[in-house]
Amino acid sequence: MIGPRVALAGDAAHVIHPLAGQGLNLGLQDARSLAQALLEREVVRDPGDLRVLRRYERGRAEPILAMDAMVDGLFRLFGSEGSAVSRLRNAGLNLTDRLPVLKNILMRHAMN
Repeated sequence: MIGPRVALAGDAAHVIHPLAGQGLNLGLQDARSLAQALLEREVVRDPGDLRVLRRYERGRAEPILAMDAMVDGLFRLFGSEGSAVSRLRNAGLNLTDRLPVLKNILMRHAMN
């Protein structure tokens, strides 16, 4: 995501399958994290210094990996043609639909 005096963000920094519709959210989080890293740098340190940009990269690594794993899991779950997996998936979706608390938690997580 970074190089000397370069920091990529959004779709330029990572490719997430559009299945979950999270590309914009990740890009906005990238921008916020990069701005924070630049604001918190030492006054004498250049904004393009690799040490400054690495803070941005490290801060974004876990959320990006988590989103990638979640999207990959959804892709596999909904792409599976096995009847047992289909029944389990449908039961989980029906349960989520009947539990507003769980549904709200999932929606809040998707919006962050």
